[in-house]
Amino acid sequence: MPFKEIKFKDLFFDPKVQKFCVSEKFQCPNYNHSWACPPAAPYLEEEVSKFTKFFLVYTKFNMIEYIRRQKRKYPNRSEKRIRNNLYYKTDIREDLEKEVKLFFEDFDGQYKENLILWGGHCLVCEKQGYKNCSYDDEKPCRYPEKIRYSMEAVGIHVTNMVKALDLDIEWPPINYYYRFALIALR
Repeated sequence: MPFKEIKFKDLFFDPKVQKFCVSEKFQCPNYNHSWACPPAAPYLEEEVSKFTKFFLVYTKFNMIEYIRRQKRKYPNRSEKRIRNNLYYKTDIREDLEKEVKLFFEDFDGQYKENLILWGGHCLVCEKQGYKNCSYDDEKPCRYPEKIRYSMEAVGIHVTNMVKALDLDIEWPPINYYYRFALIALR
């Protein structure tokens, strides 16, 4: 199970990160459509600083093998299209969920509270059978105790953090893609 214990100081908090989700060149389709995404997502530096242990859990996705499989299955599909994360993001997110679950199976239970920040938007409502987050219906979050904020949504600059950590990963990702989760314990 790939994870690394890190310190709070290893987290690169910056309120400007929350604006990465919307700019002149890019707007995430989840921006302003989820309680877990900006502009609704809170900046959590102060809240996260109250935790005492931090673990970066990650999963490694072999893009080269994935491209080979997709080329066999769809010979006319371009590599650029295959690399589009719309096609593989579900697989890599499920892998990350498995890694987080494994982390907690090995967890000894000495901490009473945890906070999990994910890579990507919250899927709790979708997994419960809803078509979308209650945000668009102007109703409160259906599952506030299960909401899954992404690290970027709460102000963590994941790329800068990963670059600064001594991880055995390819960065920037070309042959292998990674999905990260932060587990904070107290």
